Amino acid sequence: MIRKEDIDSFALARPFKPFEVRLNDGQRFRFRKIEQFLVGRTMMITMDRRGTAKFINMSLISTIGPLTRGNRRRPGSR
Repeated sequence: MIRKEDIDSFALARPFKPFEVRLNDGQRFRFRKIEQFLVGRTMMITMDRRGTAKFINMSLISTIGPLTRGNRRRPGSR
């Protein structure tokens, strides 16, 4: 299970580096700008392309890792 500290290590990095979050059900969310998400104690909040708020429970996140060129995650990332 991903902890808040794991997400904070990406969210608070300066300069910001794009990252990806994958959920247990296979959904993935790519964050290319710091303005695309909020991090709470147990949830992340983002918006989909239609402008609908998405609440992501941290207990459902299976992996988190940096994005590389071509928007692919580096192998072996958390």
